[in-house]
Amino acid sequence: MDGDEALSAAVEKLLGDPRTDPGFDICSVRQAAQAVRLLDEGLRNGLGVYRLMAEGGQKGAETLSSDRLQVLSEMVQNADDTGAGEIRFVWRSTELLIAHDGQGVRLPDLLLLGLPWLSGKTRDAEATGRFGIGLATLRALSTAWEVHCHPFHVRFADLNLEPVEPLDLPGDIADEAWTVFRIPLERDTLSPAELFRWFDTWSDSSLMFLRHLKQITVLRDEPGAARSSKVRSSAVLRLSWRDVGQQRLMVGGTAANVGVREARTTDGALWRVYDTRVASFGEGTRRHKASGSSMPVAVALPLGSGAAGSVHAGLPVVPLDVAVRVNAQFDPVISREEFATSQLNDALVPLVADLGGGRSRRPRPRRTLGVAPHSAAIAVRRDCSGQASAHPSSGTPGPGPQPGGRPALAVASARRGGAAV
Repeated sequence: MDGDEALSAAVEKLLGDPRTDPGFDICSVRQAAQAVRLLDEGLRNGLGVYRLMAEGGQKGAETLSSDRLQVLSEMVQNADDTGAGEIRFVWRSTELLIAHDGQGVRLPDLLLLGLPWLSGKTRDAEATGRFGIGLATLRALSTAWEVHCHPFHVRFADLNLEPVEPLDLPGDIADEAWTVFRIPLERDTLSPAELFRWFDTWSDSSLMFLRHLKQITVLRDEPGAARSSKVRSSAVLRLSWRDVGQQRLMVGGTAANVGVREARTTDGALWRVYDTRVASFGEGTRRHKASGSSMPVAVALPLGSGAAGSVHAGLPVVPLDVAVRVNAQFDPVISREEFATSQLNDALVPLVADLGGGRSRRPRPRRTLGVAPHSAAIAVRRDCSGQASAHPSSGTPGPGPQPGGRPALAVASARRGGAAV
């Protein structure tokens, strides 16, 4: 079988099962362009009912989230899942460029990138993605977009794929080995001020529980941008880390080794982060997602005032009324704007409570968790509306600051009308 025949066979295999290994590596821009044409031809010649279903999925994604810039969050999540250390968002008057230094695009990725409800991450227990709808949310900004990662240079328009010319970008936007997404922007679709405001709602602390991503850079690239007094030309979200040590705590009834680190934001705010891994509840407990032999649980507490709290499933999902951040493999709803009602979410809350409360190996009152200008007991729960929230406990506040510790804090689940999250 020659190269062209092998490529055709690989494309046919992917059209039959987009999650399979096609057994073929693309080596040149010419081969990549031919693969794109063959995939497009296969999609056009497929059964009409499936094409109509995919078109409906794309249209629904336009209003999947109440946040029309949800795609920015999806891009950050995807970059982290590829092992990227940095992602850059570059606003230009006619386009938004999104570049990261993670694993590049391969032939099997093309259908997963271009079609809604297809995901290559459902079998990956550690990856955040699971639904396969994320990139379709960019239709709130544009109905066409491109991905560039040598040797692939592809334009996606609705369900159509076509090869395009490579981008010529300066190094401060993307290295030649990076993956770059290009989203064309019609006039007045997205202003640089709106882009910066959106990232202002995140803050550095939103990166707290990502596995790989260390920096988000937002740039405004146009003549005179640096001289403008109305709109910033750049912003950076970043955390610097310092290992503190380890503790042995009871989490879920089992003694666990808990790592202790400090994360400092770009404005000098400091968080004490406690993270561990606990035994998984087993396959089938996560909705539409594989389960590993263990799963992460983490709690971050501010060593200072003025911090914002939230519940994360990798990325922030819902805000908390108090300054604490917690992370676990919670089941979110598809829009990732809140959490699903599920037995898994119910079961994860006590683990977060144990880690936040800092129980020791022997049964005794929860130890205090250190220094801060305040001490509080926090109940993380699901209210009747289904939104995760945090409320002060009715119990007596714990002891005040102690030398060398962290804020006195107990995180406990409070059941009310259903599953706690």
